[in-house]
Amino acid sequence: MTHPLRIRRVLGDRPFAEIGDPAVVAVDPRRGDLVVGGDIGSIRWPPLGTAAIDGWPRYRIGVFDAGDLRCRHLHHSYWPVNAVAFHPSLPLAAVGTGRYDGSWDFEGELLLVDLESGAVTSALAERREVPAVEWLDGRRLKLMVSPEDRDSDRAFTHAHETVIEREDWSAVGDRTIGLRELAGPRVRRVRPPGAEPARDFLRDRAAAAATPWDLRRQVRAVEALDDGRVLAALEGARLECHLPSGELHWAVADLDGGRQIHVCADRRSAWVHVRHTGRVTASGWRRAGNVVQRIALDSGRSLEEFDPGHAVTFTADRGGRLVVREAWPAPGQGQTVILAPDNTEAARFTLPNHDVFAVRRGSRPLFVQRPEPGTSERQWVVALEQVTDGTPSVRRLFPLDWDGDRTMHVFAGPGTQVGDDSLVHAATLHDHRGLLPHNAFVLRRRLADGAPQWVHGCDEPVTALDGDGRTVYAAHRSGSIVAIDAGNGRPRWERVLHVSGRPVVPLSLTAPHAGRLLVGTVDGRILDCETSTGR
Repeated sequence: MTHPLRIRRVLGDRPFAEIGDPAVVAVDPRRGDLVVGGDIGSIRWPPLGTAAIDGWPRYRIGVFDAGDLRCRHLHHSYWPVNAVAFHPSLPLAAVGTGRYDGSWDFEGELLLVDLESGAVTSALAERREVPAVEWLDGRRLKLMVSPEDRDSDRAFTHAHETVIEREDWSAVGDRTIGLRELAGPRVRRVRPPGAEPARDFLRDRAAAAATPWDLRRQVRAVEALDDGRVLAALEGARLECHLPSGELHWAVADLDGGRQIHVCADRRSAWVHVRHTGRVTASGWRRAGNVVQRIALDSGRSLEEFDPGHAVTFTADRGGRLVVREAWPAPGQGQTVILAPDNTEAARFTLPNHDVFAVRRGSRPLFVQRPEPGTSERQWVVALEQVTDGTPSVRRLFPLDWDGDRTMHVFAGPGTQVGDDSLVHAATLHDHRGLLPHNAFVLRRRLADGAPQWVHGCDEPVTALDGDGRTVYAAHRSGSIVAIDAGNGRPRWERVLHVSGRPVVPLSLTAPHAGRLLVGTVDGRILDCETSTGR
């Protein structure tokens, strides 16, 4: 049976896409296969991150074929990959992972990866960072293991070196190497070589195979134009444009990349915003900063830009107005700007204790009004009515929490307006420890009073959401897309996304019209999909 979602083509595809930003590359001296450790990035909502989606294993270990560079096995890791060593005779790789957690401990694992079956064994009985691994022979593996915590003498400059011996390393089980075996003399710790050598290696290896590689991650926003072109904002590009053929037409390069896209009313330009992070570059230290820029869609040239002085988020209404709103981590420290459909400034005002409610196709801008600090008030969804002489007028619509007062915090996720009177949005419940299990939702509510028309419970947080009027599409951290009947809230179908046989995680999506869905993934690819509402 044909599934109601079919991936027609993949834009931005390339070798090694599965592992994100490479940190460590090792080549099997006998088989020539590659093991690559990389970082796919974190997932947060909203795009600037007031609510992290917890439990996301952002690091990857990929086993790639030496000939066609196909990914044969892909594994998740909660810690960065520090080192890889191949067993001298077995099809086995030892992988050391871990890092300092920023508070107290040095956590990580020793992973044994079977290069043929793909099975992975976590060999240490307790979490410990492993900065280096080396096979001395077929029976002995030399490890460098960090101290348990920061109180250890010279914890940040030295580690303990030990040799673990096993008769048959292919038979080693999970958590079978205890703490006593990790005791050893203290030596100066080895530091990973950094990302640039790994990037250069992959770039050269892909070029030799006539399949160019460039770093791409985190397609945070994707839009379709009426003429068939596709826009994307991602880590690595403020904005890029693909022709209807799928060919990349132009790209505005940026290491941090665009966060959101607003296509202007004239369909000839688009606004994007970027939040830069401080980093060391070839020309020296580059300070953090923020940019809001309008880009011509025919060429990628800059038409205008400004620095708001703080991080921002976008939300727009059906009439083409764009609200540029201050965002975390600077609430209450900047101004909100409304740009008219002709891109001129229509209003500028301050609006403390309000967050943008990122709703697609809304009839008016919505915000989430936070309670005053120290009070027990609820969060409210409010609508911006008008701005007079720099003073905004907002009207409370309904509490964000649709099910009475809770002791847990409700985070509003992405949403879309259905018709003139209904709002469909995602939400997650948190307590002080983070996201609670089985507390992610998609729900439809009346705009007049917020009354739920249906509530769909989810096992995984929603990363993106849109709809075409009849169907709501919700993307999840698990890699699945769920199609929900917009009228009654019943799931029509669910599809776990795969590219070249490997799962991918959707981070953004848009449903430009019935039968088409564009999905941006955490690994930098864009999936152009056909959909149907068949059950």
